[in-house]
Amino acid sequence: MTPVDGVMINSGNEFTAEHEFLEKLFSQRNFQNTLGIRLAPDSPALIVEFTASWTKAEGIPVSKTWFVPREDPLAGRTGTSLAACLDGKETLVAIEELAPPYTGLLVDGLCVTDENYPLVKYVSIRIKEAQSEGEKNPRLMEKISALEKTLTETPKPLVRDAPSIIWIAAAGDLMLGRGAGDILIREGARGIFGKTADYFMRSDLNMVNLEGAISDGGARVVKSYNFRFDPLTVPPLKAGRINAVLLANNHAFDFGESAFMETLDHLENNGIAVLGAGRNINAAAAPFIFTKEQFEVRVFGIASYPTETSGWSGASVSASEKKAGMLFGREGADRLKENLVRKNGVLNVIFFHGGNEWTWQPDDNTRRFYTELVQSGADLLIGSHPHTVQGFEWLEGKPVFWSLGNYVFPGMDGTDGGEEGLLIRLGYAGKTLVYLEPVPVQLKDARSDLGRAQQLMRFYKLSRDLKMYYN
Repeated sequence: MTPVDGVMINSGNEFTAEHEFLEKLFSQRNFQNTLGIRLAPDSPALIVEFTASWTKAEGIPVSKTWFVPREDPLAGRTGTSLAACLDGKETLVAIEELAPPYTGLLVDGLCVTDENYPLVKYVSIRIKEAQSEGEKNPRLMEKISALEKTLTETPKPLVRDAPSIIWIAAAGDLMLGRGAGDILIREGARGIFGKTADYFMRSDLNMVNLEGAISDGGARVVKSYNFRFDPLTVPPLKAGRINAVLLANNHAFDFGESAFMETLDHLENNGIAVLGAGRNINAAAAPFIFTKEQFEVRVFGIASYPTETSGWSGASVSASEKKAGMLFGREGADRLKENLVRKNGVLNVIFFHGGNEWTWQPDDNTRRFYTELVQSGADLLIGSHPHTVQGFEWLEGKPVFWSLGNYVFPGMDGTDGGEEGLLIRLGYAGKTLVYLEPVPVQLKDARSDLGRAQQLMRFYKLSRDLKMYYN
């Protein structure tokens, strides 16, 4: 009969989860019957010792955890150094423990999915005789070898795979009239977006608000402004990695229903998804579904802007069961809610066109309207329409960007805030927002490019003002 020897797990107070995992293993019958060991901390023959390291250490790994430096995004930092992390100047948390109102920081420019990301903690174990002085006990050495083999082959749920990050990039109002479309056709996305185009090239899912019809025809509608673009602008948008455009806005019907229908055709034929509009209300309320490694992002669009001074109202082009149009207002929100999916493997994103133009914060009605969508299951809200950049806030624990302002919009020179925009690049691990990278955009004539750091200071101030006012 195999003699039964006692084992002590010497983990201290640091390795609670790892200790519990081993304790459950050693309590199983096969460890006593086959290996001849049992938990006996008071009279052990064998001791299990732990080591932790940011590099893979000798021994048997029992846990592997990705950590990120935690920061309030309103602090205005997107990265830090490894030296600061190891010197205790940053608060490090396991990525699965990251939660609002905090996001993570890049480490020396690296995110958790990058090769050579340094903040991966390994916890390993080594097994030794309790009485380490003198000659080795052959029987115990044989038992240690068998135990190490068993532990090596045992599944270890705390040894986690590298997290997967979905990168989402969004910019505000894209208006391709007044010469902008000609530049896009001639020079491509980089010619009109400048260095901001790089953020789309490095992201998985990219979207903008398209302000106008893509058509050669149609009749001008009586309203304040009318925008229409050459169909040849669509292929370079696709080449610039634009996956989806919001058409639930106040310019998609500038040249009537026929031009709107033509817009749908041109976008769909080039593989660009339409958000918040379609050939009927079911299509308008349906999400664009993007998947990466079995995780699903469902992107919706909706509009909720007020009636123009010309008298034109978005309600006049609301989609219905038998009518093409956009998802608009309260009825549109009710239909959108039906398609929100509440489960861990799905991220619900809403790109909206709402609020009042030329304002610096959301009005109370707009805020109430989108709070209801968050309460119904929306995980991320991204706004447009005001032509100005508005602040960011956590709304019931979900990130909301009230307005990204303009992206490319000729004719904004000299306006109060219209020459500046914001591109956001967001890194999600499942439903957790890990990285938030706001990028300032500077408009000049019919082009855009990277803006100044001063613009971000204004964005952060607007965001802190929201937090102060509503909290």
